[in-house]
Amino acid sequence: MRTAIFDLGTNTFNLLVVERGGPSKKGFTIVHSSEAPVFLGRGGIEQGIIAPDAFSRGLGALHTHVGTAKEHGALDFVGFGTSMLRNSGNASDFLEAAREQCGVDIRVIKGDEEAELILEGVRLAVPFTAKPALVMDIGGGSIEFILATNKALMWKRSFELGVTRLQDRFSFGDPMTTQEQFRLAGHLDAQLEPLWSIIERHEPHELIGSAGSFDTIAAMIGASTQSGPDPAATSHPFTALAFDALKDRCMNMNRDERLLVPGLPEHRVDTISIALIAIERVLVAGGIRNLRWSKYALKEGAALRLLQG
Repeated sequence: MRTAIFDLGTNTFNLLVVERGGPSKKGFTIVHSSEAPVFLGRGGIEQGIIAPDAFSRGLGALHTHVGTAKEHGALDFVGFGTSMLRNSGNASDFLEAAREQCGVDIRVIKGDEEAELILEGVRLAVPFTAKPALVMDIGGGSIEFILATNKALMWKRSFELGVTRLQDRFSFGDPMTTQEQFRLAGHLDAQLEPLWSIIERHEPHELIGSAGSFDTIAAMIGASTQSGPDPAATSHPFTALAFDALKDRCMNMNRDERLLVPGLPEHRVDTISIALIAIERVLVAGGIRNLRWSKYALKEGAALRLLQG
């Protein structure tokens, strides 16, 4: 039987269709994977409400995903809601509409469980070692950090500091001014104090990035250096030097210029600068010079847990 997993994020709704069996590490075969920009948090994320137009976009995207899942033979549907659905006063209305109109039961998960599922997905894509590595998953509503080795999950935490939330919280120019960059960096430094303590104590040797913003950054670096990941690869390393060059280039661009950057999709054009600054703060705090992109994240972790349960 094929199962459809819906990862309903603040910016994008992701679909994964899997079938039990396949490579021993996963225990399942990926039949289909896709994402749809929804911007569920636009216009209401800091007020704790799903705005009417975002509500409609979300249901429309979910309805489309359900149709795609059925086309790929999925009979079982499972939905996971993250930051926006965790924190919205009218989230229950959206869950009810999703069940009645789309036939999908959505389980809203806490930040700690989101981090656990992300790590389970990343482990399927990335080889961990005995040295601690730091996983970073940048969403629209929250950012998850997980410290782990090949043997253990050492620490995890979800921070409500996603790119859409920060975009709504601050007023940025286009391009972002130096003063605005410093203001955002200062805010992140203050809010991420628990992370800095963990980094200082355990000295992770690598930053592993998963999900949307890191998918984009890996694609942009690959396009600019002609050394991107093989289409079949589940992970790809790159250096802090390559990241720094990308950040310096992008921070000086306006929106029209960013739209022309290879590897940068239109639905991330307005938030990529925020993601770049957040990553830079982590690299600076930890003195980390090695980065790695993971193709898998929450939805693959959820598939593993569901099919092995």
